[in-house]
Amino acid sequence: MLHKNWHKHAPLQTRLIGERQMLSLMEKEIAVIVGDLVEDRENWVHMWIDTGHIVTSDDGAIKAFRGIDFDGKLMWMVRHSKKKYGYHSRRADPFDAIAEATTAWANRRRVRARWGLVENIARDLILGRKSFDVTRADAHRSALCGAGIDAFMKRIGAAKRDRLGGRTAALLMLVDPQIGFAIYAAYERVQSEMQSQPAHSLHDSQQASA
Repeated sequence: MLHKNWHKHAPLQTRLIGERQMLSLMEKEIAVIVGDLVEDRENWVHMWIDTGHIVTSDDGAIKAFRGIDFDGKLMWMVRHSKKKYGYHSRRADPFDAIAEATTAWANRRRVRARWGLVENIARDLILGRKSFDVTRADAHRSALCGAGIDAFMKRIGAAKRDRLGGRTAALLMLVDPQIGFAIYAAYERVQSEMQSQPAHSLHDSQQASA
């Protein structure tokens, strides 16, 4: 496939290598030839990663690799030495990307500890015992990366939609369990809205009687 689409991928590779600083044109060409650029598909994001362009955290446990997806969007692939999957960050600064990934991983741990509840919520949505939408904002507020969210929505033909019905999201969770993070973020939003509703109602009634 890459041979047939070389005219599409060559500009992406050139742009990605161009992100390296202080390299001559020949050195950049050599980097491509020796295989520093690796094709990667993880969390629905298809991209090139420059394995020679790395920024490492102070403790050495986290590495941010410069990358570019097949739509031409630059990002950092952040990987932790003790985690199987990485995190795609669109932050320009690699240390900001590492901080964003660290926050997301902490959020994942928090929700993973309640995964039984997440599965129960998804089951209730499928059976109609609960009903609420899962918005794109919910997904971005969850432990998921923005690039992965956008790639997934594009894959299911919903690139321009800003929400999915809860039942649809729960059924899609059977395909990709990570959607549970977005469902739980939506659930937390709905719970917060319900808790604040009485206060709003009281405020409105006070205004009406004034």
